[in-house]
Amino acid sequence: MAHYALWLDHQYAYIYKFTATGLEEKTFKAGSHDGTAKFYHVVAEDLKNADELMIMGPGVAKDEFKHHCELNHHGKLAQAIKGVRPMAAHPTKAMMIHEAKDFFKHLHMWTANY
Repeated sequence: MAHYALWLDHQYAYIYKFTATGLEEKTFKAGSHDGTAKFYHVVAEDLKNADELMIMGPGVAKDEFKHHCELNHHGKLAQAIKGVRPMAAHPTKAMMIHEAKDFFKHLHMWTANY
């Protein structure tokens, strides 16, 4: 099962994939000429194999991304979204990973992998 965490604002997307062997991570930056929808589409395409996704971030980008997935042919990804959490702007990598692990721990209280 592919578990992903996404920290998102209108400029950056940090994607963390939790695997049996560790953590994979990617960073996306919105181009200066990219519209928000294009940026969200690129991020959604990278997350298309997610079985479970937790979205976090400041402001409204996290909610906009969720709605983008629901309305723009990312139905499988929209169904994979298990939660949306507010989080401060510019957190450290450790803070993002801690927040994601805490989320998945509570989502899967019976699973020892978290």
